[in-house]
Amino acid sequence: MNKVRTGRIILYAALIFLAGLVTGALLAPIFGRTFMRPPAPHEMSQQMLSHLQSVLHLTDQQLTQIKPLVEKTGADMEAIHHETMQRALARLAETHAQISALLTPEQKIEYKKMEAEHRERLRHLHPLLLPPAPPPPLAEPK
Repeated sequence: MNKVRTGRIILYAALIFLAGLVTGALLAPIFGRTFMRPPAPHEMSQQMLSHLQSVLHLTDQQLTQIKPLVEKTGADMEAIHHETMQRALARLAETHAQISALLTPEQKIEYKKMEAEHRERLRHLHPLLLPPAPPPPLAEPK
């Protein structure tokens, strides 16, 4: 093989690699939000029921008795998840307030920018993990 042909093969391989890299970078966030999300309580209940049915060969009577238990567990899991997220976000907000209290006015401005950028990144990565926006500033009495 001559050097020109070897160079072309390497160039084509590099271009194919770069095309795959760009395509993956553009499509990964879309597919990640769609396919890599936790199941909804209803979906989780259905999956659990299907698994129990296929492994244990439940009778119709057993399925009728087990279905409400599984559905309640799914709803409870969703409530636990929501409560845990709220507690975590409240704790983070408390920490941010404590940090902000220790900063100079110039640092506070930069810190607010940092928090806004972080919220924006989270909004794109996972909308459910988005911390609440800070409350609007109160009007100072004149």
